[in-house]
Amino acid sequence: MKAKISLIIVITLFLLSFSGCASISQAHQDLNTTPDNQLRGDPANTGRVREYLENILASPDEYELRAYSRKPFSIDTKKGLFLIHYFYVYFKNGDFEHTLVFTDTPKGSERKGNWMLDAGTDVESYREYLSSNNVWGVEEYRGPKGVLILDTVQTTQNILTRLEKNYKFFGPAVVRDLAWYHQLWMFLLPPPIIGYGPLLLASINSDSCASGVVETVAWNFEECRW
Repeated sequence: MKAKISLIIVITLFLLSFSGCASISQAHQDLNTTPDNQLRGDPANTGRVREYLENILASPDEYELRAYSRKPFSIDTKKGLFLIHYFYVYFKNGDFEHTLVFTDTPKGSERKGNWMLDAGTDVESYREYLSSNNVWGVEEYRGPKGVLILDTVQTTQNILTRLEKNYKFFGPAVVRDLAWYHQLWMFLLPPPIIGYGPLLLASINSDSCASGVVETVAWNFEECRW
């Protein structure tokens, strides 16, 4: 019975992985051929983000920060374990000001991965979310016990630290945050996709949009009411 369950899991994850690779391949093609995406590769993004975050730290009481997840690539892509997009939203005095994301960059860009304010699909998906026409499947990212309140100062500082370390974009870096992943493959040999160890080594000094949020977010537990 255990062997049958293992086989079913392997086949299911193989199929999910296959469909995921097709989506990622199409996304990379779009990234390299859509003119609007050239903005993602603009090396000046780093300076813009750094200046904005430093200004926030100079007067943090005016700002609030929240994190969100949504479908990656397009509204036709279903969210999944390895197919999910994360981004931050900054508010000033209660009003929406900017989205912030760590994003892949087009082929030939000076930088491999960029922190970027107001990426088009992030702004679009967030506005759709506010209008209740949530075609992007936007959801607010929740911490332990469903907490939603972020520590704006600490999270902003964490993002700045990440930016200064010049992390590169690597989509599979999200695997670092899947605590169960390596444990699953201890019982399934051989794994249907690249092993946990090689992925961890490959993701050193790199991030994805998901790990860029999950590994920089700091929760404000003091203001929470359980």
